[in-house]
Amino acid sequence: MFIGAMVIAAFFLIGAEGGEHFYKTIMRRLLGDKGDEWANLSILTIRSVVTGVLGVAVIQALFAFIGLALMHVPFAIVWALVIMFLTIIQMPALIVIGPIIAWVFSQGSGTPEIVFAIYMLIVGALDGVLKPMLMGRGVDILMLVILIGAIGGMMLMGMIGLFIGAVIFALAYKLFGLWIAEVKEEAEAEQAS
Repeated sequence: MFIGAMVIAAFFLIGAEGGEHFYKTIMRRLLGDKGDEWANLSILTIRSVVTGVLGVAVIQALFAFIGLALMHVPFAIVWALVIMFLTIIQMPALIVIGPIIAWVFSQGSGTPEIVFAIYMLIVGALDGVLKPMLMGRGVDILMLVILIGAIGGMMLMGMIGLFIGAVIFALAYKLFGLWIAEVKEEAEAEQAS
């Protein structure tokens, strides 16, 4: 199923510009002048989730694999993939990194093991640094709103919910902001008259 999903995703990426244009056309038809703004917000939110969640997970897994391979930890690629999966589902990578550090220290307790422990702890905390930098970049929605939408969507609908939840929550946040602005304008108009 994973390989099939990757093939389907590759086909969607090949036609991404056509799909984006089609989506903007539909949104323009449904919402009129605001259609482009809402379509751009949806597209940027999805890109933000891809870079902020999936991109960070891949980066963290790559750095973890480098450390694991240098210390000759058995099944390093498997542990790196587990770390990537945990990062995607918003669980701390230290769940896996902690026992691995303990195993490495059971093999010896010299300088390489201490350096490895420090390196892996930094790798475990990497998502806390990279996510705020990458998620929400280029979107006029708070990063926290996108992250909460992604986590909630994934809890409700699985992997696809990671994207759907973020988009729905970002659009709802924008709609709420427009509603509040409209209420303020009406209150100011009443005070003026």
